[in-house]
Amino acid sequence: MKKITFLILFIFSFTAYSQDVSMQNGTVSQCSGTFYDSGGASGPYSSNETLVFTICPENPGQLVQLNFTAFNTQLGADIMTIYNGDSTASPAFGTFDGVNNPGFVSATESNPTGCLTIEFTSDGSGTTTGWAADISCLTPCQVITSQIDSATPAPNGDGYIRVCPNEEITLTGSGNFEFDGTGATYEWDLGDGNTIAGQTATFSYATPGVYIVNLDIRDANTSVDPDGCPNTNLINQVIQVATEPDFTGTQAAESTICFGESTTIEGVVNAVPFINDCTPPVSGTTFLPDGSGAVYETCITVDCFDSAQTLTDPNQLLNVCVNMEHSYSGDLDITIISPNGQEADLFTQAGGGTYFGGANDDGSNTPGVGADYCFSMSGTVLLENAPTITAGSNPPGNSWAPGTYLPVESFASLVGSPLNGDWCIRIVDNLAIDNGYVFSWGMNFDPNIQPPELSFTPVITSEAWDADPSITNTAGNVITVQPATEGTHCYTYRVTDDFGCEYTEQVCINVLPEIVTDPANDLFICDTGVPPYIFDLSSNTPVVLASSPIPGDMVVTYHETAFDADDDTNAIANPGAYSGTDGQVIYIRIEYLTSDCYEILTFTLNVSGQPIINPVLDLEVCDDDSNDGFEGFDLTVQDLGVLGAQPSTDFVVTYYTSFADADSGSNALVSPYTNTVNPQPIYVRVESAGDSNCYIASPLPVFNLVVNYRAIATEPSDMVVCDD
Repeated sequence: MKKITFLILFIFSFTAYSQDVSMQNGTVSQCSGTFYDSGGASGPYSSNETLVFTICPENPGQLVQLNFTAFNTQLGADIMTIYNGDSTASPAFGTFDGVNNPGFVSATESNPTGCLTIEFTSDGSGTTTGWAADISCLTPCQVITSQIDSATPAPNGDGYIRVCPNEEITLTGSGNFEFDGTGATYEWDLGDGNTIAGQTATFSYATPGVYIVNLDIRDANTSVDPDGCPNTNLINQVIQVATEPDFTGTQAAESTICFGESTTIEGVVNAVPFINDCTPPVSGTTFLPDGSGAVYETCITVDCFDSAQTLTDPNQLLNVCVNMEHSYSGDLDITIISPNGQEADLFTQAGGGTYFGGANDDGSNTPGVGADYCFSMSGTVLLENAPTITAGSNPPGNSWAPGTYLPVESFASLVGSPLNGDWCIRIVDNLAIDNGYVFSWGMNFDPNIQPPELSFTPVITSEAWDADPSITNTAGNVITVQPATEGTHCYTYRVTDDFGCEYTEQVCINVLPEIVTDPANDLFICDTGVPPYIFDLSSNTPVVLASSPIPGDMVVTYHETAFDADDDTNAIANPGAYSGTDGQVIYIRIEYLTSDCYEILTFTLNVSGQPIINPVLDLEVCDDDSNDGFEGFDLTVQDLGVLGAQPSTDFVVTYYTSFADADSGSNALVSPYTNTVNPQPIYVRVESAGDSNCYIASPLPVFNLVVNYRAIATEPSDMVVCDD
């Protein structure tokens, strides 16, 4: 082997050969080349040698390393001793002879010189091939400590940085180097799987939660690690990203209201806690194979506790839960195993053919339906004493009822286990024939034992409705609103938490268009003396809707009482032919087709006797200067006289020039009316205001229109007489 090495070195480089050293008395300082026995690369060492050779590094702080690629001395006669230092007074790594190769030897960091001293002695009985060792030097890693120099936002009094989702964070850091930081690289680990290179990082988190940020530093020394020596500390800067509050319950008493009405809107907000999930469950369908000793085992990695934290109370492990099915519980052992190997049996073979969950017992590998079985110190009975239910198929059978049960072995057997690490569950199928499936399993620790910074609940510091002119009253977080216009009106509830985050919730209400109506007409009918008296109530429908812009969206119903109209009950079935009584009040309900908005109007039914015509005096006027016998007359001045005691609101008086016109109600005279003859007889018709069929027409003239001629004075001739 030594000869091959010699040939290679000779062929490729004399310079390389010149770095080789042979065993001798003395000291060299070098970090490359090959260290041979005294015979060099091609010869054996000599008999009766007693040599001490020290190899030191080229630079302070380095450590010499020897990697023996060949070693052969006389067993028990020719012995090498290697010392961790610059003399034989240093601690020895050991003695080596025969083919007991030292292998790889390195000065340790506790060796201030970094040198290795080799002592070799040989007797006079003969020699062998000796040794060859590659020389190298290791520059040990310096101590590097990372630190945060500045942070925006700044940490709070507890040292946490609290931000809103998507709020920018800027961190600037540096390193303290034991020797030299030249050429060092910096990388921020943001705790969410992302990293940013450089001493300054600007970033944000979109998802609420807790993130642990560290600054990773590596120097330019690649002799220990090809990536450079890392820092030895963790900053563990905690960044809490606020959770969005819950606005459930922020709503209007009515989301749609009628025009002119008001409603209340309540603002409700609750902070949402962030609870760090230490133990996400292991999910996925996993076959529990059949057979003696077949094992299912999987683990959950817990890493949210302090590194030295241990389980100190069995009740700190709240539960271990398994969702599974199996067709023969007498097969199974279920065990929880802590990170340091401590165990607690949860269930041991019991129950015989009782199922776990909804098992298939048909001999196939078709999964059944899983059920949740939890084991907790809060349980009251062992699972083997649990009640049973009928579940499963092929065929259905007795199955342990899902629930929480005591473990066979108390969790006290786990006290002292480290909380962080791999917690494993092991299920053993001890007997042949039956199989099953595990669909998921998980475990839960008391959240109160978690480091407090890993969970938080924001505090709502302010909450109020934004100002709006349609808010008529505010009582705490409840506003009363009465919009002045139809359409959609929205109101904003604004909330701030102690992270400085602002959130809003908007509530909108719809205001229906105004219901536009006209007054209803009172209805009249003649008293024939023979009831019933039939009224057409529906004649008022076009009257009340005359001004409505959307009459087609209105429903009009007629009711006998105000209660029925308001309650929309007992509508009059046939309003076109209603049997009413004198003075009866009818209630009209006008309502939108698609809402409960409505308006109530009233009108009165009137049963009146046959109208009468009272006599009146002639209407007389003086003729004008034309003295032609024709003048204009205001006929309405006769209305009160014609009606007498009859109410003017219940009757209509019209005037005619003939009985035929008065009887038919046609060609009524319009005031002011100019007579066509002088004097001119006038006929009168009086009819009910609500029933044109209830009338009386005068067969004879009731009065005359008389135009009195104006007197004309003629200038007489002079009277002449003789004086006496």
